[in-house]
Amino acid sequence: MCRPVWARFMDVAVLAGGLRLPGYDRRRAEYLACTWLPTKWDWVDPLKDANAEIAQIEAGLKSRTQAIAERGYDAEQVDAEIARERDRERRLGLDFRRPGSPAQAPGAGDQNAPDQNAPDPNQDPVQDSTQDAAP
Repeated sequence: MCRPVWARFMDVAVLAGGLRLPGYDRRRAEYLACTWLPTKWDWVDPLKDANAEIAQIEAGLKSRTQAIAERGYDAEQVDAEIARERDRERRLGLDFRRPGSPAQAPGAGDQNAPDQNAPDPNQDPVQDSTQDAAP
């Protein structure tokens, strides 16, 4: 149902001059090419649904772009909006994300979390450097 409606819409828009698409008559199939992703319906438990979606993205079974598109949004717009919000939060000293959530790096916001760049106090630096040396 969607493809014939889309084709008719594009044909009428081009013929009426609403869209100026160079070579539309020769490249019509290219201009009509599209991917239809119907809006996703949440199930009874939205938290379980969201967690399942996160698991699929982390497992590489689905991209963030696909997950966002299934919700009816554009990934580039969503990412730009998130970047602006995080920049504003940083400038204002705010952070509304839960510690340990997928939206934060591990240990982010946790004052007691170990510094990932700090040297390991249980490792002997002299022994460690000799292990890397060539014989």
